[in-house]
Amino acid sequence: MNYKKGFKIKPRFVSTTGNVVFTDGTNNVTPNQLACEAYGYTYNEVTGTCTAFDYNTKIKRTADNVYNIVNGELNTTNVGTENTSILGTNNTSSGNNLNVLISGKNHLVDNGINDASIISGSLGRAMNQGEVIMGGGGFGNIAGSAQTSFIQQSGNTEDNTETLLYTQYITNKYIEKCANSVIGFEIHIVGVNTGVGAGTAGDYGYIQVLGAATFTNGLASTYHQHQNYLVNSGTSGLHLDARMKDATATSFGVAVTGVNETYIQWTASIRLWTNKITQTI
Repeated sequence: MNYKKGFKIKPRFVSTTGNVVFTDGTNNVTPNQLACEAYGYTYNEVTGTCTAFDYNTKIKRTADNVYNIVNGELNTTNVGTENTSILGTNNTSSGNNLNVLISGKNHLVDNGINDASIISGSLGRAMNQGEVIMGGGGFGNIAGSAQTSFIQQSGNTEDNTETLLYTQYITNKYIEKCANSVIGFEIHIVGVNTGVGAGTAGDYGYIQVLGAATFTNGLASTYHQHQNYLVNSGTSGLHLDARMKDATATSFGVAVTGVNETYIQWTASIRLWTNKITQTI
């Protein structure tokens, strides 16, 4: 569709729920009433949305939805945001985000983050792949300053060398540090012998790690943590270990130590509690 005279935005697509998403040629934008009606659509003053048709929730839609569904006021989806659903107000996907779910208000998804969900509250911030977040309202109106999040890491070892696990099993992806913050963490780590090499398939180790990390303004880190080792009867040969540590100067994650000549498959379920202050640590 061409630009109408006097307008610098135009419709880009209509979602399966009838909402019309406009573009300025680069970014997705929310039209005002004048622009919406100029292109022949209906403007809803209550919700601040531009619609092509009334959505009927009784109709089962079977077609794949490859676009975004945005409901609410002042939500922003930047270039490269696809298959994303936003319900609420003043939420932002920064761009290059795939398969993201946002519910609530004043949430932020960082650029390049995929498969993440901010499921409740306000001022939540998704910084990691596949992260699930509950926003806690924040301090100083800063997204991500008070929240609970869940992250999954996994990997493999075949000796007793300490090895960092990957977020969503994506090579060299770890958990992003947050400056001027204290982050509490609880981790449940399971390592299972695959049966390749020494040992018996199905033997396992289960380690729980509880602790906290401090990240300064320059992202220097200090960790305090405690391990609780739970190993199934009959698997005393699996002397496994795990801890939270720096992965790079700007990231951290779970590091595990397996058994020499034994192939072990690892998963780590990580819960984080973030408290970010406005002062400099």
